[in-house]
Amino acid sequence: MSADITHLETRVERHLREYSEHRERFEVSRDIKDALAAGRAWSRFLAEFVPDGKTKEAVHGHALRRR
Repeated sequence: MSADITHLETRVERHLREYSEHRERFEVSRDIKDALAAGRAWSRFLAEFVPDGKTKEAVHGHALRRR
């Protein structure tokens, strides 16, 4: 069984997709939990464009630290 893979999602694309999904969920529910999830997803997306690890950690916290 072989799958025809035409495109692998990059990490940046995944973060943007996740943000879009959370934002759409919030637009329907108007629930603070959904708003916070969208905000965290947006933060992960933006963190991809911050080159300095110390700055990224200061802004986005320890959750994004690579091990």
